[in-house]
Amino acid sequence: MSLFDRQYWNRRPVESGSQGPSAGEMLFFILGINVFVFFFSDSLNPLLALDCSGGLVMIYQLVTAGFCHGSIGHLIFNLWGLYLFGKLVTPYLRGYEFLWLYLSGVLAGNLLYLAFNFGTNTSLLGASGAVCAVMVAAAMLEPDRRFVLLFVPFAPVRTSTLVICYTVMEILMELGGAGGQVAHLAHLGGFVGGYLFLRILLKGRTPWDPFRWIHKPVNFVGNSGQGNPSGTSGSSAAGTTNGGRVSPAELDALLDKISRFGINSLSEQEMARLRQAREEMRKGI
Repeated sequence: MSLFDRQYWNRRPVESGSQGPSAGEMLFFILGINVFVFFFSDSLNPLLALDCSGGLVMIYQLVTAGFCHGSIGHLIFNLWGLYLFGKLVTPYLRGYEFLWLYLSGVLAGNLLYLAFNFGTNTSLLGASGAVCAVMVAAAMLEPDRRFVLLFVPFAPVRTSTLVICYTVMEILMELGGAGGQVAHLAHLGGFVGGYLFLRILLKGRTPWDPFRWIHKPVNFVGNSGQGNPSGTSGSSAAGTTNGGRVSPAELDALLDKISRFGINSLSEQEMARLRQAREEMRKGI
């Protein structure tokens, strides 16, 4: 049993049929909508793409633009990214939560782009902001999942590292004016929207947070045990040991502490033991 299999952490509906579609079903539904819109792009894109001109900006376009694509390459690239990272996220969310994650990336990305391009004779379309929102959610929920990047002569990259590097690259390209017609601001807005949505939804209880250094309580330091909500010292909180396999009792103590005080309450040693327990369960040890 892993951390996310526990009842107090598991956010998946017990009976998906009575509580709407599952997140996996919602993922494929969104993929299908994007493909459907593309087949009728000649007639739909002028109506659904976000118009940034000085005229009246149609409010619905802030949403519908996230389902439009200008070319088959644009469509395939975005949908492949959405599927790849979406499959990491769907086990942790309900169907409509995944939809709102997608829409949070669309809205945040389109609003940020519009804020800097309002009054220009440009239009914006594409699911890139939503893909970035799902991407950062995947990093927050599955930070240690490894990706092998084509044409990059490095070892497999962790999801968290991939998101950080991609975000920095987007910032540099936006500041440098590179990218041609690529809307880097929409990508950055998608990262922000996805991060804020998931942090609010899960109340900060995620395995990885790029801003944990801001949110982490300052009183969980040292070995004196002062300020530790579990009432134990920083080196042995929740009954951790110094080595060996993670026992069921130790894992239960760690998970109970997370349930009561949040994952940020764990010390570095406790986080290491939690990761060790996850690896042991994956290997069937």
